[in-house]
Amino acid sequence: MRVIPFHPFLLLALCCGAIASATISQPSSPAALLYLDPGTGSLIFSAIAGIAGTAYFVVRDLAYRVGTRLGMLASPRGMRRNKHEATVVLFSEGAQYEATFGPLIEQLAARKLPCLYLTNDVDDPLLGLEGDTRYPLFSAECIGNGHMAWARLRTLRARVVCMTTPGLDVMQVRRSPHVHHYMHVIHSPTDKSFNRPYSFDFFDSVVISGPHQARVIRALEALRGRPHKALHTTGCLYYDRLAPRYAEAALRRDQAPDKAPTVLLAPTWGRNGLLARCGEALIDALSSAGMQVIVRPHPQSLRSEQALIDALRRVTDAQPGFRWDLGRDPVDAMAASDILVSDISGIVFDFAFLTGRPVLTMDLPVDKRGFEAMDLEFEPWEIEMLDVIGRRIDLSDLPHLGQIVAAELADPERAARIAHTRHHYVANFGTASAPTADVIARAAGAPATENASASPTARTVSA
Repeated sequence: MRVIPFHPFLLLALCCGAIASATISQPSSPAALLYLDPGTGSLIFSAIAGIAGTAYFVVRDLAYRVGTRLGMLASPRGMRRNKHEATVVLFSEGAQYEATFGPLIEQLAARKLPCLYLTNDVDDPLLGLEGDTRYPLFSAECIGNGHMAWARLRTLRARVVCMTTPGLDVMQVRRSPHVHHYMHVIHSPTDKSFNRPYSFDFFDSVVISGPHQARVIRALEALRGRPHKALHTTGCLYYDRLAPRYAEAALRRDQAPDKAPTVLLAPTWGRNGLLARCGEALIDALSSAGMQVIVRPHPQSLRSEQALIDALRRVTDAQPGFRWDLGRDPVDAMAASDILVSDISGIVFDFAFLTGRPVLTMDLPVDKRGFEAMDLEFEPWEIEMLDVIGRRIDLSDLPHLGQIVAAELADPERAARIAHTRHHYVANFGTASAPTADVIARAAGAPATENASASPTARTVSA
């Protein structure tokens, strides 16, 4: 089938022709000219909206192309590097992904693979690895944000580009015609049903942690008629950092037998967030139960919901046994806690899989609009698993929260169910960076190394 290329001025001509046709068909008397029937009015309005929309995207595309060229001229270092093909490029949005990319950089260095690390964040600690004698083939660059950054990525030359950023060729990150392979690295154990639409569609391959993520990606491919991409089951990279850090923090845990249970209250942010929905009622219930509470809001809450956080802090200031943890690293708060109370936040599974302890989640309606979950015929994995790693509660349970916590902590089978879930859905727990580096090396066409055979294995999901 021959596809006729779209040109914005074609739409403009069609709209103008339709308006002219509709106008000519009207009576020519002065009185009739004062009347505009609803059909013609709707047509004119749609035409104007179409012209305006077309003009917007034409101008935006032109600005993007001009920005790309100016970005190349304004960044001599980027121009020099873009003239040479990199073996592996890792793109990070910032310091919050150090636990994901740090272990991977170590494994790529062990395989003597040249690696270029690009980050949006000038404070990214991984920038400091450039020049380190342990990483002789590693180079790093802060590309900033906005058009300059997107221009740098649009003109890359590389065998493989790996990123945790979803939405390739959908959002700002566009494919470079000089990159052979784009690989997405899923950086959490959830099935990603709550990602924005088309998060994975245009990657060549995806690194996953288990079968639940493969199920979502394959279902979306079938729904949209897209070819199957390679799915590599290697594990969740940041557990390579968190697992040993948690083991150290657990040694500092207060083991006093008469200590009141410590609850970690750590929800997500936004319209599905627990603090926004019933934060004050939950704080009152935890206080009435006489428990110690660590409140750890989602980092985005501190930027997008500061008024809510300030109001809740005023509430907890009047309650004994409450403290807030606003640090970047959640490990110490996890190690100090006996149980987690949350919602659909990703920390639910981090807490359960690292500590082996139960999770209470508020059973509130989840808004799936605007997420991949809206198009899926099955319930998201992170909702299905809530009754496996703990218990769902609702507002009517708040007066009995003390008894519920005590029952969960006394359940002799909960830890075994959590361990089984982790084993089944998170491959290579704590050792995922080695098989992920092997997958990247193969995609880059690098020869096998001696230590690759001793690495934990990666499994490629067939179509």
